Amino acid sequence: MESNLEQIFLDISIEEKTVKNIIKNAKVSKKLKELIDLGEIKTANKNVGNLLYLLSTKLPESIDNHAKFLVEYVRDEKINTTDRLTAAIKSLQGMDTLDVVKFEEDCGVGVVVTEAEVDEFVSKLFSENEAAIKEQAWDFKFPTFIHQTREALKWADGKVVMDTINRKTVEVLGEKPKDVKKKPKKEKPAKDEVKKEEEEDDLQAYKKKKISQLVGRDVDGCRNSEEVMKKHLEITGGKVITRFPPEPNGYLHIGHAKAMRFSFTVASDNDGHCYLRYDDTNPEKECQEYIDNIEANVRWLGYEPYQVTFSSDYFQQLYDYAVELIKKGKAYVCHQTAEEMRKGRQDMVESPYRNRSIEENLELFEQMRQGRFEEGECSLRMKIQMDHDNPNMRDHVAYRIKYTPHPHAGDKWCVYPTYDYTHCICDSIEHVTHSLCTLEFENRRESYYWLLDALDIYKPLVWEYSRLNISNTVLSKRKIDELIKRGICDSWSDPRLMTLNGLKRRGYTPEAINEFCDCIGVAKKGNEKVIDVRLLEHFIRKDLDEKAPRTYCVTDPLRVVFEDIAEDEEKTEEGDLFPGRPEKGKTTYTLTKSIFIEESDFSEEHKAKYYGLTPEQPVRLFNGPFIKFKEAVKNADGTISHIVVTIDANVNQKIKGCIHWVSEKYSMTVRVNLYDRLFNEENPKALGKNWLSCVNKNSLIVKENSKMWLHLSNIKPYDRFQFLRKGYFTVAEESTEDLKVLNCTVTLVESKDAKSLKK
Repeated sequence: MESNLEQIFLDISIEEKTVKNIIKNAKVSKKLKELIDLGEIKTANKNVGNLLYLLSTKLPESIDNHAKFLVEYVRDEKINTTDRLTAAIKSLQGMDTLDVVKFEEDCGVGVVVTEAEVDEFVSKLFSENEAAIKEQAWDFKFPTFIHQTREALKWADGKVVMDTINRKTVEVLGEKPKDVKKKPKKEKPAKDEVKKEEEEDDLQAYKKKKISQLVGRDVDGCRNSEEVMKKHLEITGGKVITRFPPEPNGYLHIGHAKAMRFSFTVASDNDGHCYLRYDDTNPEKECQEYIDNIEANVRWLGYEPYQVTFSSDYFQQLYDYAVELIKKGKAYVCHQTAEEMRKGRQDMVESPYRNRSIEENLELFEQMRQGRFEEGECSLRMKIQMDHDNPNMRDHVAYRIKYTPHPHAGDKWCVYPTYDYTHCICDSIEHVTHSLCTLEFENRRESYYWLLDALDIYKPLVWEYSRLNISNTVLSKRKIDELIKRGICDSWSDPRLMTLNGLKRRGYTPEAINEFCDCIGVAKKGNEKVIDVRLLEHFIRKDLDEKAPRTYCVTDPLRVVFEDIAEDEEKTEEGDLFPGRPEKGKTTYTLTKSIFIEESDFSEEHKAKYYGLTPEQPVRLFNGPFIKFKEAVKNADGTISHIVVTIDANVNQKIKGCIHWVSEKYSMTVRVNLYDRLFNEENPKALGKNWLSCVNKNSLIVKENSKMWLHLSNIKPYDRFQFLRKGYFTVAEESTEDLKVLNCTVTLVESKDAKSLKK
């Protein structure tokens, strides 16, 4: 049924992504299908399709009897804009009996406003305001012209209006200088010399453990009154309180590990508390699986939250605060569409619903809560300042309607607060002292404090730092989804990804990840800086060098038969599990009639700087004897079946080659996954839309016939080893009794030291 609906909606030119969202909403899907059937529509252009979709979300039950009439006007493109559709609905709502003439007049059917008419009206506005424009220049509020033009020429094309005003502005003032509205640069301090550490990291707060250095940009309304601060200190006892606030709409990645490390460490190093709080304000994208996985990852990295809370725990309190805002005249119910709001904020034009009475707003907000409006029909907006330089201060949405059950709160609510409304209030409710977030939230600082100041509640200190970007990978949810969709990665826990699930599956340890985060620190700048992935690899090598016992594994086996060892003869030799540290244990290597070596460790031709076995060059086996080549036994097609060797007890030349091996008799077949960089480019993001062009097609090589020592047959998931000459490997969680699978955590090669990689 879903696939049929999907095709029907695609046939009317609705975008595929939008169709998928429509399908998720049974109520809207049903209504849209009904409208399509009423109009007997098989195909339609994009504009008609989008208007039908909009109508399916806005059509009130009170005019359901006129639905067919309205659909036909949309189908025939007599109603061809959002404005006309909104006017059409309003017109029909005001009619007891259908009056076609009045209806067409109300929604501008057949009315065409020419570009010449727009030009004439806009020219008149510029002429009337000539003196003010010349005096104020680029500070003049040109967006007011948009509102005036749309009021006078109701059915004018919005783009034509905007383009005309922009063109006239340039005609009068010339091209806009690039430095307009730029703040004057601050003079440099007298001392230009700054320590290298400060230049690189600005404020290495959690390494220096100086909580007093966490001071953010000062904005209006960010300070607490004496009364509020006194109450806060009574509640907290003066303790430092932080929070790690992930949204439960996906899996955590290495960037979250940095944020987690900072928030939990600032608290613990100052004898404070850190909450794990789920910012769960979007029920459509959240689920219990993400909630459980996030907490598991937090604990895996070694953190114990002071409390685990949810923004949804405070839904009633958040709703009550919204009512309080309305009563203070600082919030209003708006019936603009998302696109209309976006455009209004862009052009700094107030909503026509902005100045409703407090009583009307209270009544409408209560009706929103009761479920008396359709999704998208209206929202509650904060009444801040529509002509503010910061777009985040232009009346952003506080509440919207969503008929979706919440994974934590159930089906009690059909109005949900937005992140921007919820985030700061929850910080205040939990008496967070230091709200730590990444730099992309810096421009939300003003709206954060505006809301808390409007409610006259406790205001935390907000401090922003640069996010973590790491080379040769992507962290974006959208991009990772695309990699999975295309079959490049198998899941969010693919070992090539920098998700915490992927890193864990690959064999990374919490200790290595945390030490990496400590090394890179936090800074107030460098949000686009890319950290070399080799620095992370340095710390896992360092950790596993202490933890991973050594053994041998042959990934491309070549069978070797000893001419001078009998079938039942065995020679044993002990080796350290950790070279040079015999106290950490030993293991036994048993040499038998036949063994396996790497194909690459034998060559029929002798080559310069080649240290493997050749007809002219002996080698030594690790924990075994010197061997020399006797003959190569070949298959009918000319490939080598096996080689015959002898023990060379009288080596009289300096042997450079030393190779690993596994006894055939005491071996087991395992699968080995060899991983490399997921992307060949350091920064795939820099390629824009072509980011997939640099995917490394050899990022995973599977060795199905690898040979490992049989005495390791009882290994279990997440056991780790160093395979001599290869790297560190971790037993994969998909291993079974019959087949062990090992993932390459990191190779042994490291070309730069940690200090140089950090630069």
